[in-house]
Amino acid sequence: MKWLIVFDLDGTLAESKRPLSAEMGATFARLLAVVDVAVISGGD
Repeated sequence: MKWLIVFDLDGTLAESKRPLSAEMGATFARLLAVVDVAVISGGD
């Protein structure tokens, strides 16, 4: 069985129009080791 987790970028993983924090990046990397992840954004 495959699992996929989808996140919105702006306002969820990072402040709007800002890069990921180092802490969020490390957490995201650990998540990627165990499940497929997609990041979406509606920003211009």
